[in-house]
Amino acid sequence: MLDIRHIVGAVLLFVKGLVKLIGECEDFSELEKGVHELCQDVCNQIFTWALEKIDTRLMNERDRSIWEVVGFRTKTAISTFGEFPLKRRLYRNKETGETKFFLDELLGWPERARVTPYLKELAIKLSTELSFGRAAEILSYLVPKLSTMTIWHITQEAGEILQQEGEEKRAAVFEDGEAPSGKEVVRELHIEGDGVIVNLQREKEKRGEIKHIVTYEGKKQVSRNRFALQNKLVVSTLSEGQVAWEESYARAGGKWDLEQIKEIYIGGDGAKWIKEGLEYFPGAVYCLDPYHLNRHLTEALWYDEETFQKVGAAISHSNWQETQAILTEAIKKTRGNRKKRLIKLLHYLEENWTGIINSAGAKRLGTIEGQIQHNVARRMKRLGAKWTTTGGDRMARLLAAKANGELSNYASRWPVEHGKLKEIAQIKPVEKSVEKQKAGEIGEWLQATIPALKGPFADRPWIKHVLRELTRPEFAALIC
Repeated sequence: MLDIRHIVGAVLLFVKGLVKLIGECEDFSELEKGVHELCQDVCNQIFTWALEKIDTRLMNERDRSIWEVVGFRTKTAISTFGEFPLKRRLYRNKETGETKFFLDELLGWPERARVTPYLKELAIKLSTELSFGRAAEILSYLVPKLSTMTIWHITQEAGEILQQEGEEKRAAVFEDGEAPSGKEVVRELHIEGDGVIVNLQREKEKRGEIKHIVTYEGKKQVSRNRFALQNKLVVSTLSEGQVAWEESYARAGGKWDLEQIKEIYIGGDGAKWIKEGLEYFPGAVYCLDPYHLNRHLTEALWYDEETFQKVGAAISHSNWQETQAILTEAIKKTRGNRKKRLIKLLHYLEENWTGIINSAGAKRLGTIEGQIQHNVARRMKRLGAKWTTTGGDRMARLLAAKANGELSNYASRWPVEHGKLKEIAQIKPVEKSVEKQKAGEIGEWLQATIPALKGPFADRPWIKHVLRELTRPEFAALIC
């Protein structure tokens, strides 16, 4: 694809720049930064040359009776090795008037895409950890001219793909009536849900709740005090609880054979929307998350250890009458805010008593708080963070994809034509006479354009062992 002139040009560009850097740098940091930028320039040059050679090959091999060249068009793109211009030919169909770029079609390059796929992937991963501005700032150290808005647009595009995919999966089951076709078989399944309140902007409501649902097969001990969820599936959305559960069911049904599961436990903090999950998973048992139960007990009875112990014992024996009696007596003896907290606790326990007494299932749960903090809250609840409903939903879905280990799948993938590219990249055999002729032409060109090969510095290592080697006929024939 490249000829000797391109290779020599790239080598000279790098050597010339490196010599200048070494002679002018004031410290190693400046040298390192300069070499990085120099490598980007060389990569840009070689990559641009290669694409232009492919475009020329496509022009020569086109059906000239149908396709005519209109002219060149240039687009500017940004990749991990910086910004580069790409000049390619525009073609018009003589019969239909259709126009297209053969090179763009071969590479699968979308019409308005400016950022390359791998750089998009890096930007999306960074934006799920940091604010858009901070992500742009960090990437700009390696790839200049990548703005905050560019990062924002990249994440919005990926989030929109996730939104569409989630809606399609949900609609297929609940609107089109398709039965989930999951193949994995397990004895029991654990589902936990919780909400995260985030600040909204440009919306009627000032706050919104992200519904976070984690489904997993069980827990595996990975160290003394650490457990990992086995084969987990995360769904996260700013939509209503019904939508969250429908999508969660559709995704779970596409992964597991739900009819073969013997036991399903649904855990939560007592919120109404979480209990609605029982409607989607027949035979499931609801369990109150032990973390939230302990938190409510502590908030109401932190000052009265004796009553705390009595209530805890009554709950552990699944005795509602005794629990109610102890708290009723405590309410009579208190005033003010403490009394209000006790009344609130009594109502909370009464509403969630069924979930509390399902202790056999409850002991298997208790993971949602850590999951929601690690997966969602640390990114979306950071100081000053505000979201639109659409933007918040897309980011929540990106964070869920990250938790599922699927984030890279939603960076834009350009489907190249592998067969055609492979054909273009193959080295065609050249007859010996032609080979010698080409080698002679290259030698004459090198002598005319690179005097260093025969000048006073011809014995310098970089000339002797690099440039001179490039003039060898066998090497020239290989890369012509």
